[in-house]
Amino acid sequence: MFFNLPGRRVLARSRVVIAALLLTSSFAQADFAIPGFELVHTVPLGTDLQTPDLRAPGEVWRELFDGARKGIDIEQFYAADHAGSVMDKVLESLTAAGQRGVKIRFLLKEKGLNMSDPQTLERLRAIPNLTLRVLPYAKLTGSGIIHAKFIVVDGRQAFIGSQNFDWRSLEHIHETGLRIDEPNVVRQTQAVFDQDWLAQAAIAEGKPIPVPHSNKNALPAGNYLVASPQRYNPPGVLDSQTELPRLLAQA
Repeated sequence: MFFNLPGRRVLARSRVVIAALLLTSSFAQADFAIPGFELVHTVPLGTDLQTPDLRAPGEVWRELFDGARKGIDIEQFYAADHAGSVMDKVLESLTAAGQRGVKIRFLLKEKGLNMSDPQTLERLRAIPNLTLRVLPYAKLTGSGIIHAKFIVVDGRQAFIGSQNFDWRSLEHIHETGLRIDEPNVVRQTQAVFDQDWLAQAAIAEGKPIPVPHSNKNALPAGNYLVASPQRYNPPGVLDSQTELPRLLAQA
């Protein structure tokens, strides 16, 4: 997925194979200021990289989960925690959300199970009101993976970034992401999750995979999300494999 933001182009992870992130050059820019978007940065421990004006993803994820009232949707490649880590605290906030009645949907990629920590999966399954599903994405497209890493909370806020649901991504790897409360992009991100969630259910039940209506959208105004593969993009979400070259040609 990636976004078109007025005056600035920001690229985020695709659902399948596009893995560029234009949020990162040599260093994340602390002067990033676009209404509706907050740049978030993982500074690896033991390095001299410093972005004091940018918040860390662990803090932002906990804030999102702590503020959730109705629903949390998480789509990730795999999941791995480590005792005493920042991710440990994130899972505490996610657990607390489930305990107060927030409905949580967690979607993992089937190929990511081998990369996941078994104890972390057990911990996720034990969270009240959390439904964990595994999507064999190759059954949709014949190949490819879920390479998007994103969160949607209450249909009002979202986070998309390079961070896996992995304790190392929150502490030891140079990562960037966006916290989003721009309504149109949040709505589009929610639609992508809903499409993948429905696809997983259809595959599990042996039913035809739902395909969204034709998505030959005109170029929208303002901020917008694009993703791939186009065949499974919800209405309003453009094709990243077409849009990315177009944006690069305008640079």
